[in-house]
Amino acid sequence: MKSIKDLDIMQTLNFTLIGERICEKCDSKVPVYEKNGEKISHCLNCERLKLSKELTEGYEPPKRRLLSDRAKAIEFIPSDLEYVTFDDYIPKTESQMEAKQISLDYIKGKHTAILLNGDPGTGKSHLFRCIARELEKQTVDWKENGRTYKVRKIALFAKVPELMKLIQRTYNNKKIGLTEEIILDTLATVDVLILDEIAGERSKREPNGFETWSGDIIYQILDRRQGKQNLYNLNYSSAEVKKKYDETPGKRILSRMASGAKMLKVDGPDHRMKGAN
Repeated sequence: MKSIKDLDIMQTLNFTLIGERICEKCDSKVPVYEKNGEKISHCLNCERLKLSKELTEGYEPPKRRLLSDRAKAIEFIPSDLEYVTFDDYIPKTESQMEAKQISLDYIKGKHTAILLNGDPGTGKSHLFRCIARELEKQTVDWKENGRTYKVRKIALFAKVPELMKLIQRTYNNKKIGLTEEIILDTLATVDVLILDEIAGERSKREPNGFETWSGDIIYQILDRRQGKQNLYNLNYSSAEVKKKYDETPGKRILSRMASGAKMLKVDGPDHRMKGAN
């Protein structure tokens, strides 16, 4: 309903109120005016929504911008994966063809999580980097200060060995601007998390022979990512994971990765060894 002030303004401009209609987009009541034989009727509610969308779409509010900055400080993308594309990935085996199709399906929202397992060099990291690049073109709703913003997805590509080194550096170097808590919160909050080379890190072994520190960190990350968009790359067998972290912790890590994930063992020649004797 228009205010008395709005009606007075329209009358001053020689617009005559002749009726009202229901907006076909938002179902609001919209006045219909006439001036010089021409009918004029604009839905102010739709105009406000359009303006609000223009002001929020593509804009990163402060907390979202902080999350984005922290994700960039944490991620580690090998130089050879920086600009890879799906066209670069040439499957040599049936499982590689399936891995590529699963990756393309993931971009379309057909899967929540993917767990690719297999020997190094079969292209698992390549495919995950391609997925990340495509997902970063998509948008997601972000609520902050009572408003909803349409923002680009944050896909954080984290190479686990480098991630563990970064966390270790935070214990003795406060100048890097990160703490273990900040890193874990960022990993838990980003829209998409890619964990590359899981179990590939080397941390100090406890007297019992197991790498319990890194195992505990990885479990925390996986536990906090349940139900979210995740991509997991594992170069080791289940037996090797349990041998590294101990039977029970290893089972918990494997269980968290497998939960809700599309799983595939990828085989094939190591493309990095092409031409080697």
